[in-house]
Amino acid sequence: MKFLFTSKKIDLNLAKDFDNLELRRVGEFSLLINDPNTITETEDLVSITNGYLRDYSFEELSLQKRSAIKYVFRNWPVEDHITGSFSTLILEKLSSNIVITSDLCNIYPLYYLIKDGVVYISNSIILIGRYSGAEEDKTGIFQRAVGPNFCNIGSRTILKNCKRLLPGEWLKIGLSGKILKRNFDNSLFRNIGKPYIDRTELESYWEHYKKESSLCSLGFDRTNIALSGGIDSRIALGSIENKEISAFTFGSARNYESRIAAKLAKSKGAKHTILFDPNQYFPCKELLYDYTKNTEAINLNSWLEILTNINLRDKEPIILGELCEALPARNIKKLNTDNFRKQNFFKYYLKNSNIELTPNTPFQFIQWKNKKLKFILSWYVDFWFDKLKYSDFKDKLINETIKDTAEIFERIESHDLPYSELYDELFSWFTYTRMVLSKQVNICNEKFYAYSPGMSLQMLKKTSNIHPNLRIYYRFANYLLKSVPELTKFKNIPTSQIPLIPQTASNLIRIPIWAIRSKIDDWLIKRMMKNKDIHMRYRLFNSINWAKVYQQENMLNNIQDYYDENHLSLEYFKTFYALAENRKNLTKWPFANMDIISGATLNAELVLLKNQPN
Repeated sequence: MKFLFTSKKIDLNLAKDFDNLELRRVGEFSLLINDPNTITETEDLVSITNGYLRDYSFEELSLQKRSAIKYVFRNWPVEDHITGSFSTLILEKLSSNIVITSDLCNIYPLYYLIKDGVVYISNSIILIGRYSGAEEDKTGIFQRAVGPNFCNIGSRTILKNCKRLLPGEWLKIGLSGKILKRNFDNSLFRNIGKPYIDRTELESYWEHYKKESSLCSLGFDRTNIALSGGIDSRIALGSIENKEISAFTFGSARNYESRIAAKLAKSKGAKHTILFDPNQYFPCKELLYDYTKNTEAINLNSWLEILTNINLRDKEPIILGELCEALPARNIKKLNTDNFRKQNFFKYYLKNSNIELTPNTPFQFIQWKNKKLKFILSWYVDFWFDKLKYSDFKDKLINETIKDTAEIFERIESHDLPYSELYDELFSWFTYTRMVLSKQVNICNEKFYAYSPGMSLQMLKKTSNIHPNLRIYYRFANYLLKSVPELTKFKNIPTSQIPLIPQTASNLIRIPIWAIRSKIDDWLIKRMMKNKDIHMRYRLFNSINWAKVYQQENMLNNIQDYYDENHLSLEYFKTFYALAENRKNLTKWPFANMDIISGATLNAELVLLKNQPN
């Protein structure tokens, strides 16, 4: 779904390469939109919502939507009966005041630009750039072109003065473009429970997860789900009730994860489709540019295996598992290092003792900020400035990135976290989840209405309030699998990470199997690289074989085509072309190709911004 909302008169010719965009007049504003189903209207308000925003104190769908926008226009943060995973624009007809806001992680992007008294709001950086004529932002481009995550930081985008909503941000904007009011929702981690299982808490969590799942599919007879072999997607699968279910898995049917997903689907009675199309990992230029234009979410191209090989008559919901790995607390870095696991194996894995957490203090937070900023700026080296021909702007780019990072630091500090270990987790949610993992939802929005109920306002608050000692190492997730009737059917099915044995088996068995499997996988890849033989075994259990992906006949030609028109630099292109060659020749570790694709899609966005249709 793409839209542009502006107080400027719209020339349709600037967007004629977008499919199905229609022009509407909404009060004093012009609206370009390709999915009218995302519009909700009351006597006083009109809204456009990407995702879902509901007041679940009502049963009827239209009442849920109308009541939610009425409440959100006037109130932020919201009460517990308002939920959803969304970004939304709400216009008050009489005053022409606009509210724009998003959920607590901002996984659906929403951009705003005020230029010469004209308001531009869109979920497409390409549309907002074409119609505003905004200049490129070198700091935004550098952040997208370089690691650690190849994404923008804070509210910055690749266009000057064009901002992306921050997580949990609520803005009221007047017709002239003046920002009238700004609020933030800082409710994550506010009411952390006890470090032991509470049956009432567990039941409340599960009942609300099912509620969120039902809200996503309300009004549809069938629900689709993206199904892997992991915990998050099986919990999402178990939450779907009273619907015909179609499950989709990308990759070869021979992959261990695909076989696990097939078992999960069968136990739920869901139709299961496995789609394997390895040519999509380095798609042709036309396809990469098309999905960049329509979704701005090309990253993990495995999703193209599904999206390019299905034909739906009408858009339907698709459910994805929780994106930020909150339930197993995977982003509490200190507790998930190899060194920590080795030192505390018996105490925490076998005896299930509680981990001593460090109380949050101003000094602890300052130390953490300095360390995090130092890591980010470690990528701001002459190598990349030279490659992008940005050496003359080095100091400016560094200073602006420091300010951008401070926006995220301020959002974290506003939550007044109880433990210092949670800094890393919330930082990951507000950066990597928000900017990178969110692309899984946004690319699926091209063919489906894509939702992650675990990322909703109320669900993420509930997850954050589970004590870290219960979340860590899948403790709470395993309690769910063992005790919730809808999930117990999955408890004996292994995960793709720890094969052969049930997820709920003792850590005494699970952890050594995971460690042995990881060691064998590393040894197999090193052996293959040493012998320069892609026909040698790649993993102990079949998975996406990246070594073979890099052998695709058209891989290097396609990368070259991506940069036929190069808005970055020749040296930047050569760097990633050479990286692909080295991975193909097994002189570099054959990692997944998101780093190569990130640069290509950034260049595609710059091309699409500048090359308006004739």
